[in-house]
Amino acid sequence: MGKITEALRKVAEESMSRIEKRQEMTHGYIVTQKTDSKLDSRIVTFHDPTAPVTEQYKMLRTNILSLSARRNLKTFVVTSSIQGEGKTITAANLAFALAEDLNAKSVLLVDADLRKGRISRLLGLTPRAGLSDLLSNGVPLSDALLDIGVKNLTILPSGEIPKNPAELLGSVKMRQLLTELRGKFDAIILDTPPVMSVTDPGVLGSQSDGVFLVVQAGRTQRASVQHAQQLLNQAHARVLGYILTNVEYHLPEYLYRYIDSQPQQPVVVDTPSS
Repeated sequence: MGKITEALRKVAEESMSRIEKRQEMTHGYIVTQKTDSKLDSRIVTFHDPTAPVTEQYKMLRTNILSLSARRNLKTFVVTSSIQGEGKTITAANLAFALAEDLNAKSVLLVDADLRKGRISRLLGLTPRAGLSDLLSNGVPLSDALLDIGVKNLTILPSGEIPKNPAELLGSVKMRQLLTELRGKFDAIILDTPPVMSVTDPGVLGSQSDGVFLVVQAGRTQRASVQHAQQLLNQAHARVLGYILTNVEYHLPEYLYRYIDSQPQQPVVVDTPSS
């Protein structure tokens, strides 16, 4: 019985270790926030350039830059199936990683969630104008673009919450704005609401060069991802790949099967959810 008891003890310890690891990842990758910065500590590409998570974002950056060079892509929508999968944290970290590229790319991070924009809060900003103000109130672009002191990176906040966000994002003004921004920046990252909540990601996805769908490992259901992709396809938005958040190094077998079954090449990023 001693050997059986010892085996059960080891199994219990391993299970507890996995649970503790999952809880730590759920609460986000913990780094020491720079004392002179208002940026949220989960922007690891800024606060901890040598962290393993940051390296994953750099790998994603490499994939995107390679894809962009072959297809001349500039505008990328970052979304998810449901709320809380880490899309906003992912979009922000990706924008910072792109801005740090030594080829001096000019990057614009757009908070295109006109309903519950979170980029300003993550970056410690108090903007006077944003995307919704450009589209509805005729505010000049120069009044809405923000320089936060990070080389090559510009921020376009979401602005005041409008009554008709989907209509604004699908308007002629939005299309004209994207055309103007393409002429000013090398890469544009647009953070949008979840696909299954509202129509906004599909509206913007059809106007962009492609969509990255954030999927939280161990939480997001396969049916949710399939439904989200179906909605994006119906909106004529092109899904370029998937970004996995909360990835553990020993992924469950079912997740590997799920990844292998997808037509797009998945992009794997080990990053906290939000």
